[in-house]
Amino acid sequence: MSDYDVIVVGAGPGGTAAAKVAAEKKLKVLLLERARTPGDKNMSGSYLFRNICEEIFPGFQQAEFHKGQCRIGGIDFRWAYDNDVKQYGMVAGVGGDAMRDMMMVYRNESDAWLANEAVKAGAELKTALATDLIWENKDGENPRVVGVVTDKGEFTAPMVIDAAGLHSQLAKRSGLVRWGPEKITLAIKYIYRLDGDIMRKRLTPYMDSDGVEVDWGAMPTMCGDDPCFWGSHAVGCPDRGIINIIIYHQLAQEMKAKVNIHQRAQWYLQTDQVKALLEGAELVQFNAHCLNIGDTVGYAPKSYLPGYVMAGDSGGFGQPVEDFGANVAQTMGKIAAELAAEMKAKKDYSEAMFAKYEERWRETWILSDNVPEMNTLMIKGYFQKIVGCADEAMATLFKMRFNNHSFPEIALNVVPKFGPAVPAIVAAIGSFKGIFEEAGNKIGGLMALMGMGKKE
Repeated sequence: MSDYDVIVVGAGPGGTAAAKVAAEKKLKVLLLERARTPGDKNMSGSYLFRNICEEIFPGFQQAEFHKGQCRIGGIDFRWAYDNDVKQYGMVAGVGGDAMRDMMMVYRNESDAWLANEAVKAGAELKTALATDLIWENKDGENPRVVGVVTDKGEFTAPMVIDAAGLHSQLAKRSGLVRWGPEKITLAIKYIYRLDGDIMRKRLTPYMDSDGVEVDWGAMPTMCGDDPCFWGSHAVGCPDRGIINIIIYHQLAQEMKAKVNIHQRAQWYLQTDQVKALLEGAELVQFNAHCLNIGDTVGYAPKSYLPGYVMAGDSGGFGQPVEDFGANVAQTMGKIAAELAAEMKAKKDYSEAMFAKYEERWRETWILSDNVPEMNTLMIKGYFQKIVGCADEAMATLFKMRFNNHSFPEIALNVVPKFGPAVPAIVAAIGSFKGIFEEAGNKIGGLMALMGMGKKE
């Protein structure tokens, strides 16, 4: 007889969602967390989606840990070109109302709260490092996962939900994932303390109508690919007196270029705007983690085995472009927990039942969000080439205009400047092919529903 009805590995957003839903359905649930407490390994700022959190964890948006947090109200995105001298970009000032559904949190606080909600629902929380899977008939016919091995002992259950993140040891042991550096982006965070009033003067945030302070995007998000693809941005939270400086390097690119991510960090810290923001600030913490932003690989081909399912980053299911992965993990965790209750009620733990897990999450928006092709624009230098040609074109336009050339003459000189970008533009169109096809399918279905479109 098994120790539990379901074992959930990882007490982050996905794991706590799975544990809470399963416990509410009266299953005997074990929630395993490798850190000393849920969220202990995280201090840095993250974003959770309000609606999915509130659906699974009622009272989420009124939780105490939200006090003093800020909200992102807009994004200033810039692409560094010509050895970081020139910058091109756009500002998305989408406004406070639209951004209210994305809530900034500190994971050391929010994870602890989410885990406590799961425990209140009836889940058992243990601090233990899961290192391997327990198999039944591993080398024979019909192999099945029946539990997990941890540094605190072995635990058994007819279903294991793996929500342990991108570096899940269990996912590797299952044989379902084999990530290389192309899948991974390394992120480092320098965390500074600075007096909140001083920070406000430098960031000039505003107070939203619901009483939340809003950073309207004054600090640009910088990206580029010299010498490899990178990203960097700064987020300040005046009420907390904390500034997060975040640097990203796509790992395969970083290794190929033989560069150190701290070199990019030091460059970013010395840019005029960041240097001014941090004047007088004290560095209090450094952390590093891996995620799949900029991912060119996409999801794992399969998300389950008899007795075992992967939720969220453990199967690489975070959105490949911006990696808002918590909402994905929470949705998949909820689906897995509901299936666990269904299997117990039917006393059916067949492979066909476990296959329903993949069927169900694939019916959601998660499947359509698997668009790693979009990242080839930046990772393979296509975006850089397009920006470069645009730079040449604009420089030519203004130089000729300020030297008394006519617009027809200028056009004849400007248009050819885009010639070298044609292969990049073609590649960019190709990278969006799957997205257009998916959109076409949805539009076609909608038109059919409305009685429109081609009739046979």
